[in-house]
Amino acid sequence: MKRILCLLLIFVSLCAAAQDMSRLFAVGSAVPGGIQELTSFPNKQFKYTGTLYQGTLAIRNQGSIIRYLTPTYEDSYVVNNTLPYTLGRDSVASQWVVPVTEDIYRITVDLNAKTLHGELFTAWNELFIVGGATECGWVTYTFLPFTRDPEEICAWDWTGELKERPEYGEPRRFKFNGQNAWEPKVLHPFTSDEDVLKSTQICTGGTEDRKWSITKEGYYHIRVDVFRETVKAEYLGTSMPGQSDATGLGDFSAQPILSIRGREVLLQSNQPVQLTISSLDGVLVASAKGTDLRTFLPSSGIYLIRIQAPGISISKKVMIK
Repeated sequence: MKRILCLLLIFVSLCAAAQDMSRLFAVGSAVPGGIQELTSFPNKQFKYTGTLYQGTLAIRNQGSIIRYLTPTYEDSYVVNNTLPYTLGRDSVASQWVVPVTEDIYRITVDLNAKTLHGELFTAWNELFIVGGATECGWVTYTFLPFTRDPEEICAWDWTGELKERPEYGEPRRFKFNGQNAWEPKVLHPFTSDEDVLKSTQICTGGTEDRKWSITKEGYYHIRVDVFRETVKAEYLGTSMPGQSDATGLGDFSAQPILSIRGREVLLQSNQPVQLTISSLDGVLVASAKGTDLRTFLPSSGIYLIRIQAPGISISKKVMIK
């Protein structure tokens, strides 16, 4: 009896080793260098992002017995709206067709659903931060904008203050949205109240409304890559580096200078910046671009002023009497 149990345990162990799916690789004529490892995500998904050449590829594990992700349908294209796969040993039958050479392929393998989804990624036009830890709270159409990296079309930067704000719900939480509204594009952490300083990967979409959380108050620089689905945050301290003038916008050599005289708004900068002014309910009041800007506000009230340029993302509430 003991011998049978031992043999059974050995058999189970060998099967587990053979079915090891802890690492996946793309191989074939379409893959740069002939082989590339997919990136593992916490939700049992693996992703490849980047260049693929016209040709074919197969995706396999690294177990003692190689298994391939075999498409259910012959000659399946890697760009698809989610197709099922089975595990097989035939590398030829496991080829996925790559129709054209492009740099923006994103392939997602879902081990739970046993599916493969492929796309030619479309760069986002905008990205915002919103939440109880931000100055805009959870108010729709007042989300705080990121600035696109001019050298990296899918990378976005935001610098600003995150702190506990009891006047808002969930006062230490926040998330990212792909528009100045709730839907359709939204980014979440993989676990609720994930510390943004320790977070590295983001979840696009999903049904669970998870948020990031801060462990200390102050100024942060956050960089998000919506293509590779990564996030990196840096804590800058309790005051903005280089901050010196009364407006709180920093030294003129590095930051724009904002002046308000009655209903007149003046902005000077040593580089072209985008100035937008909106009411708290999200109505656009004024918009201008340049280095020496002047605009007038229509009436008294509270306005949200946003200043954007490469490396600059400033949001400021002002009261006009």
